[in-house]
Amino acid sequence: MIFTQVNFRRIEFMANVLLRWMDLYTWRIIFSVSIIAFSLILAFQPDFWIFDAMDALRIPYAIVLTAFTMFVFIRGNKMLATSGAIALLILTPGIWQYFKTGQAPVTETKKEIIKKEIQSDFSVVHFNVKENNKNILSVAKTAMESNADILSFQELNQQTLDPINEMLKEKYPYNMSDLSIKGYGMAIYSKYPITDTKVIVQHNFPLLTGKVNIGENTFQFISATVSSPKNEKGFEEQKKQFKVIGAYADSVKLPLVVMGDMNAVPWSEEIETFTKETKLKDSRKDLASTFPSNSIIQVPIDYIFHSTDLNCVDFGTLKQTSSNHLGIIGYYKFKNLKQ
Repeated sequence: MIFTQVNFRRIEFMANVLLRWMDLYTWRIIFSVSIIAFSLILAFQPDFWIFDAMDALRIPYAIVLTAFTMFVFIRGNKMLATSGAIALLILTPGIWQYFKTGQAPVTETKKEIIKKEIQSDFSVVHFNVKENNKNILSVAKTAMESNADILSFQELNQQTLDPINEMLKEKYPYNMSDLSIKGYGMAIYSKYPITDTKVIVQHNFPLLTGKVNIGENTFQFISATVSSPKNEKGFEEQKKQFKVIGAYADSVKLPLVVMGDMNAVPWSEEIETFTKETKLKDSRKDLASTFPSNSIIQVPIDYIFHSTDLNCVDFGTLKQTSSNHLGIIGYYKFKNLKQ
């Protein structure tokens, strides 16, 4: 009987200690489970639109998580520091390659620009100009000052296309545009002749395509902007649109450049699947975030992809303009030049 009472008291004591410990550490346990669970969601990318939208936050979340883990470690909180480290390890495989020193916005002097042009056969600038941009000329001016050979603009309408045309027509005499579908207005400007231009529309989604002749060499381009997965409909539309771009890219036999606001980050399933199926390469050399341009935390959703018979020798972002996207610029060489 005495033995039973002693055991009961011990159990009661241990239960009370456990309850007090849980009461003291409940919020830490909940927080620890939450950050690890969120990392697992981002890492495994469940096939649902809300998780796809959240995946864009993977690198900003990792940066915040790193700062948090260091802070609680310094404060001596082993539980939270361990949980933060576990959450970071879960995220690392998909994003480690983007943790490089970012390239500063391209603001080279004329001498530096000429040097880059000598090292490349052609250069491409891409801009999502922001629909209904009231100061569109700041975008066109920055694009023109880059001295790129090809300029790509998206989210244009008639009110923004006309001023761009007026500013660029002398330096870029070859161009094509399409404004037939609201929200998908696009234009291409080139220093070199553009041939075989075509607007391809499927599922109310347009592609702008053509060939650019540079001396004895020719490359083909595709300009496209896909839907933002803000809801389930946008998520499903985006999948279809990537299929449309991919199918046409696969039919191209020439060196190919694909430019566009893809509304997906490089580590997303959509981009990884797209590049795997098309064998196209992302020109991005580091994180090179583009949206939103006026925010401290940005994500990379604008792209210049290229085929394997082109080599991207340099890539970066342009300085901020009136657009809510930063422009991007890539420099390319043909791998097998015609003599």
